[in-house]
Amino acid sequence: MKDGQEQIYYATGETRQLLESSPHMEAFRARGLEVLLLTDPVDEMWVGAVPEYEGKVFQSIAKGEVDLDTEEDKKASESEREEKEKDFAGLLTWMTEALSEQVKQVRLSTRLTTSPACIVGDAFSMSPTLEKMYRASGQMLPPTKRILELNPEHPLVAALRTAQTDRADDPALAETAELLYGMALLAEGGELDDPARFTGMLADRLARTV
Repeated sequence: MKDGQEQIYYATGETRQLLESSPHMEAFRARGLEVLLLTDPVDEMWVGAVPEYEGKVFQSIAKGEVDLDTEEDKKASESEREEKEKDFAGLLTWMTEALSEQVKQVRLSTRLTTSPACIVGDAFSMSPTLEKMYRASGQMLPPTKRILELNPEHPLVAALRTAQTDRADDPALAETAELLYGMALLAEGGELDDPARFTGMLADRLARTV
């Protein structure tokens, strides 16, 4: 484990390959932080029952907000973060409303470096892996809305912000938001509610570019 790493970060999923390529890993990989990859369904229950090891707490990289900056880094970039929050406030509010059936909130991400978006849960919410395990055993669970995080540095997100500011009533923007959510869901190994609709919208967008 890297010197100074105070938490034992972990990720749960069906395969190691899926976890290694997950958008949730980007900031941790960029900083050289170790992440424990758990692919057995019971692992999720185990880390919940054993919250810490040798004084270090377990923390899912796909839950809650990620804060990997040092206090010095936070002070240096505080004004920049505040400016981004202000610049993207309109887009975040609009997308939260546009995707209200799929997510509970849309916010800026601190865990993404190359991907445009990812989906995360609350700090104490049940993960998709655990939900799938319970449903497979026949247990009924209420639908869980998660959080869509956007990478403000990604060209797609930046372009969507500009477009939403310039032409907020354009119906195509709602489709772009839906595509962005769908891509984030697929990137983590999730399943789309309506794959045919998603591929139809994607095919239509691709047709306009050729």
